[in-house]
Amino acid sequence: MKHLRGLTILFTALLTLGGLVGAWHARQAALANVRVPQTRTATLFLPGNSGGWLSMRDMVLSLNRPHLGHFGLTAKVAFDGHVRWQQHQRLTTNVLVPVLFKDNTHARREARQLVPVLQQLHDRYGITHVNFVGHSSGGTIAYDYLNQRQHAPVTVSRLVCIGADFPGRAPLHTSYPQLHILNLAGNIGRIGNDSEVPVDTTTPMHRLVAGRVGSYRFEELDGPVWDMQHSLLHENPGIDRQIINFLYPPS
Repeated sequence: MKHLRGLTILFTALLTLGGLVGAWHARQAALANVRVPQTRTATLFLPGNSGGWLSMRDMVLSLNRPHLGHFGLTAKVAFDGHVRWQQHQRLTTNVLVPVLFKDNTHARREARQLVPVLQQLHDRYGITHVNFVGHSSGGTIAYDYLNQRQHAPVTVSRLVCIGADFPGRAPLHTSYPQLHILNLAGNIGRIGNDSEVPVDTTTPMHRLVAGRVGSYRFEELDGPVWDMQHSLLHENPGIDRQIINFLYPPS
């Protein structure tokens, strides 16, 4: 019996490993032939409620390749807003920057803490243009930053929201004619949600930004649970490809 149990554990482990290897190859293959312009615009990745490095790790590492982006920095924001930087490689083009908040359950506070992050990107690293990619309430953080009074001296060029909603948010009070927004919502088997965020709670963003941004596009992504579940949306190679092409379009 112990021998059979050991074989079962080994077989399960091999199946799990095989699945992980297969998923990794699928993610690599999805981006193998993608090419985007190389620019000085940095992209900041904002995880959702209670999120950390693991939340956006696979997406950042998947996009970290010469013809796409370069994982150059990580910003670690303490409870008091102090920013500690970790540099991973020489900063060249399309710099990818995960932003990790210690206080990661208060979107409006995190939006305020984005100001020193962006200020230091400008002052220390010479970055003047940024994109935001926000998963879940990470999208809300980005929106709250845009709609608060205090900003850093950088231009926000593009915003991607992934499974984000905007409870109790007021419409943008400032115009951003240079800003282009892609709002993505997951729909498992056409049930109307991604297991956590209903599609109809992501669509109100259109009313919040109407007439205030350069362009806005909403896309509902339908698929099986292993592709469209809320916490798996940032593990989806097809979404990786869609995002990088949106962030760095042909000039």
